Amino acid sequence: MGEHAQSGESRQRLLYLLKRGYSAGKAELDEVVRQHGLTTSDFTILSFLKRLAPCSAADLARAQRVTPQAATQQLAQLREKGLIDSEISEINRRISLISMTPEGHARFEAVNAQARQLEEDITAGLDEEERKTLRDLLARLVVAMEARGQAIDDK
Repeated sequence: MGEHAQSGESRQRLLYLLKRGYSAGKAELDEVVRQHGLTTSDFTILSFLKRLAPCSAADLARAQRVTPQAATQQLAQLREKGLIDSEISEINRRISLISMTPEGHARFEAVNAQARQLEEDITAGLDEEERKTLRDLLARLVVAMEARGQAIDDK
C-alpha cells in the first residue's frame, strides 16, 4: 500500500492539496487566535497594521484585497476590543490613520509567536532548505494566481 498510496498522492490535483493544507492549517490557527479573543480576520488585519501603521482604512483594504466596507467592519470590531486606535492625518484631515494600541500589539505578538511555532510544527518533517524552497514556490504561486485574478477583475 505504501508505494501505491504515495504514487496516488503525487497525482492529486494541486488545488486539492492546497485546499487540504489550507483547511487543516486554518483550523489550527483559528484555535490559536480564539485563545486570545481574536478571529483569524482580526489577526490578519493586525498583521497588516504591524507593517503599514499608521495607515488609512483604504490602505488596509487595498493591502488585504478586500472592499473598503469589509475593512471598515473589521476595524470597528478591533476598535471595540480596544486593539486599534486612530488619529486624524495632519496632511489630509479627512483621513484617519489607524494603528495598534499597546493591547493590540501584545495580543498580536502572542498570537504571532504561536503561529510561528505552528508553522515550525507543520514543517517539522522538512529540512531548512526544503522549507525555504516550499516558501519560495508558494510565494511564486500566489503571485501567479493573484495576477490571474487581477486580470479577470480588470475585464
